[in-house]
Amino acid sequence: MGVLIIFGSIVAIFITSIYVYFRWKYSFFEKEGVPHLKPKFPLGNIQGMGQEYHMIDVLIQMYEKLKMKGSVVGIYNLAEPIYLITDVDVVKDVLVKDFNSFVNRGSYINEKDEPLTASLLNVEDDRWRFLRNKLSPAFSSGKIKSMYFTVSSLGNNLIGAIEREINDKKSLEVKNIMIRFTVDVVSSVSFGMESNTLNGEHPEMIQHFREIFGIEGSNTLYFLMLFCFPDLSKFLKLKFFSKRVTEYFSNVISANIKSREDRNESRNDLLNMLIELKNKGSIEGEFSTETKKLTLNECLAQAFIFFFGGSDTSSTTISYALTELAYNPDIQEKVRQEILDKTKDTNGEITYEALQEMTYLGQVVDETLRMYTPGFAIFRKASEDYKVSNSNIIIRKGVKVWIPTLAFHYDEKFWKNSTKFDPNRFTQEEIDKRPKFSFFPFGEGPRNCIGMRFGLVNAKYGVAMIIKNFKLTPDARMKYPLKFNPKTILMEPETGFWLKFDKI
Repeated sequence: MGVLIIFGSIVAIFITSIYVYFRWKYSFFEKEGVPHLKPKFPLGNIQGMGQEYHMIDVLIQMYEKLKMKGSVVGIYNLAEPIYLITDVDVVKDVLVKDFNSFVNRGSYINEKDEPLTASLLNVEDDRWRFLRNKLSPAFSSGKIKSMYFTVSSLGNNLIGAIEREINDKKSLEVKNIMIRFTVDVVSSVSFGMESNTLNGEHPEMIQHFREIFGIEGSNTLYFLMLFCFPDLSKFLKLKFFSKRVTEYFSNVISANIKSREDRNESRNDLLNMLIELKNKGSIEGEFSTETKKLTLNECLAQAFIFFFGGSDTSSTTISYALTELAYNPDIQEKVRQEILDKTKDTNGEITYEALQEMTYLGQVVDETLRMYTPGFAIFRKASEDYKVSNSNIIIRKGVKVWIPTLAFHYDEKFWKNSTKFDPNRFTQEEIDKRPKFSFFPFGEGPRNCIGMRFGLVNAKYGVAMIIKNFKLTPDARMKYPLKFNPKTILMEPETGFWLKFDKI
């Protein structure tokens, strides 16, 4: 009996200590004089996230509640205070004008146990600057144009894969096939690997790809735990990627690096740049004199994030664009007629030059990115105390800042009837009416998405190739408007992307 009393007392003291700690954390914004939402123990302001609501739904709700109270407001993510930006001018200051005060994302990195986490996406300060400077040339306009040959060469594989799958049925889950297309594209242009998943080869690659964020049910809160409490997460041995995923992709990329080194083979791609940085600390032909050799693990981390980021974001954008076109047949037909018109002089081939001339297709992709931005929020951490312009608020050093990208993209102040899919929002006349920082699907400033231009080309080509060859209509399994699946951190609809394909 005495043991039970002692145990009960210890538990009570532990719970009380946690509660007192949270109450202390929850006083941060009140002391700082920052407008904020009143938090509730223990989730702060994220009640329902990961269960009833997707993370972006919660962010939009908080943005709408607080945007009239200030350009910078406060929310609590579990026990962690977060500055939420609600004004386009402050977005510009944080991402561009005063970037040096917000260089880092404050992301989870665990190089010792999870080398793949030490990617360009997560690393900080001078290490980030070095990598960004060295790898940016891989995505220059000239390089992207040369990559296009590979992208377009896989177009027939994409159409063939769709035709095989609709042979016995009219409907397809679009993301399943678009992942295979984008994996094949990124594998080839970045790493010289012929994964050929569209033709049924290497199914294990797609299986491991799906496992990357496959923690169903606890996905959102699990990753928020890693993101908000990286040191505690490391102590608790929590992992961003499963051991299977880490081992598989590390082995695949390592094998390709070794194969090239053994054969003294050189290609004009991202993997070759990483090999040069690993062996020489510099890249042939570059103007920078700064040198630093990368370890093999650093090479693996960069290769992996480009593989996953390039494949998932493009496949998601294509899937949402096709879904909206299925629900908007007039827009779909207008896109199709533009594609046919711009390819009249190329025997129906979608050349790089023809794709650049497809203005309305570009508007469709931009409107898709507005409504379904894969990077639905931007995360930064203040590297010093920072006074917000035209305000008495000081963003404190070491505290994180969230910019809810998708909340700006749905703000009725900038977008009338914001839940309606309308590519005409992106005519030049309409663009000129809005502030620039009302639309930033790839981020802005020095730390924007390094592969942005390649992602746009990949997405436009995928949409164009399918609309040219198929008429799309919604499957009965779909529900519209689309609702995000709350049990994943990714931007996925609850119903999936089920569409009917009719060959033209």
